Amino acid sequence: MAKAAKVIILDPTSLVGEELVPRLATQAPGLTRQYYHSQASSDHLIVEVGSEAAVVAPLADVGELEDAGLLVITDNPSTSLKEKLANFLAAHRELPCVDLSRPGVLAGPPGFWPLPGENRVLFPDPVLLLPSLMLRALAPLAPRRAFFSVLSPVSTLGGEAIDELAAQAVARLSGEKPKSHVLPTVTAFDAFPYPESSFGRLQNQLKALFPQVETGFHPIFAGVFHAHATWATVALAKPAREAEVRQLLAEGGFVPHRGRKPLTPSQVAGQEKAIAWVLGTSGETVSVWAVGDHLLLQAQAACAAILELIPTSAEQ
Repeated sequence: MAKAAKVIILDPTSLVGEELVPRLATQAPGLTRQYYHSQASSDHLIVEVGSEAAVVAPLADVGELEDAGLLVITDNPSTSLKEKLANFLAAHRELPCVDLSRPGVLAGPPGFWPLPGENRVLFPDPVLLLPSLMLRALAPLAPRRAFFSVLSPVSTLGGEAIDELAAQAVARLSGEKPKSHVLPTVTAFDAFPYPESSFGRLQNQLKALFPQVETGFHPIFAGVFHAHATWATVALAKPAREAEVRQLLAEGGFVPHRGRKPLTPSQVAGQEKAIAWVLGTSGETVSVWAVGDHLLLQAQAACAAILELIPTSAEQ
């Protein structure tokens, strides 16, 4: 299979694609990029990168991917295309791939970049991002058990879900009956647990990521637009000082929360890093509240993976 030094990005107009594409253009301006969308529509879309616009054609034939040096999947493809993509990737194992879709086109368990010796990465579900980053950061303290309650925003379901939440909020404030087409139910100013089928899949992903840790996990859909929030109770192998926990979280990419005001998801929407608030430690147990914008965190990690995976000639 011919390998041009080119990155093909599927669905650059998805929410995470809109964060990834300009970031990649800034960090690797010489990188050749080509865009397709993988949705059922046959329309041509437009993506803006800096002051330029690029056409996003529908991916009518997976053969268009033959000359890719790397493939990036930013959103769930249409049902008819997903199987073709999966078969194409299985037949071309040498093609590097970064998969941000959920539950994913790539086969196999999810992981975090870097994965030594691998040329592909399937990102975990966005609702698992903060719990996973937290457990990775606290790894030197050997977590044994961890329980997470996660508030998930509607942005995990895409741009149409955000628009519908806004319409629901207006309807409720106006005394009208809100409608629900994209969201599972009326969500504005409300919350509900993830459906059982999704919960099982997420729990299995978390176990695959951290098999050595006994985990409990409660994901909750909340009527907010952007950013996740996680309340974690983690049991360590031995007692740890609060300052030690703060230091490890900072080294793991979290910004420490400072001040007495409560830390809310809206404070981190549009921010590059997650924020962690160590609520306290008691013996081997630590309690942490963290918030983070999953779209920016995913885009950051995906960009780093792309720049390492693409052939070096791509930047020449």
